[in-house]
Amino acid sequence: MKVSLKDLMTMAKPAAELRLKALCKIWEAKPINCFQCMRCTSGCTSLKLLELKPHEIVDLVKFGFIDELLASDIIWTCATCLKCKERCPQKASPYDLIMALRNVTVEQEAKVPEFYMNTVSQILETGLMQNVQKITTRTMEPLDREKLGLPKIALAGNKFKECLMKALGGA
Repeated sequence: MKVSLKDLMTMAKPAAELRLKALCKIWEAKPINCFQCMRCTSGCTSLKLLELKPHEIVDLVKFGFIDELLASDIIWTCATCLKCKERCPQKASPYDLIMALRNVTVEQEAKVPEFYMNTVSQILETGLMQNVQKITTRTMEPLDREKLGLPKIALAGNKFKECLMKALGGA
């Protein structure tokens, strides 16, 4: 039985079944296929924001530092642009791995950053990732969609919310 430092400090028994389930989901992303060519990192749009490079995240999973990644904010910084997935010659993209890690984090009810939860709440309430914003012209005149001649954006109704909850497995 594997014991981590967290287990020694809290004196909690490791949840072996939960860990095995998490590992199965994470290994579906095929991190073992990665041979560290770094093509994923060379195209990463979030590289400046990341504490670790995409290929390093894959490496950490291969070395077994899964619990550390689940507890960190690193997996939530990915912009999900899919460039790493497109560039990976081995089909072991960090994107798939990061999404698997995010899913496991949510399933284990672990720490999910507040900004991420706010975005999910915003989508559930309005159907949009962010509120509709005004733009400012060069002459500093604020313009909204109506002044620009754009159609009004319809907010999400109950049908959208029901479909989204069903897709998320919550209804």
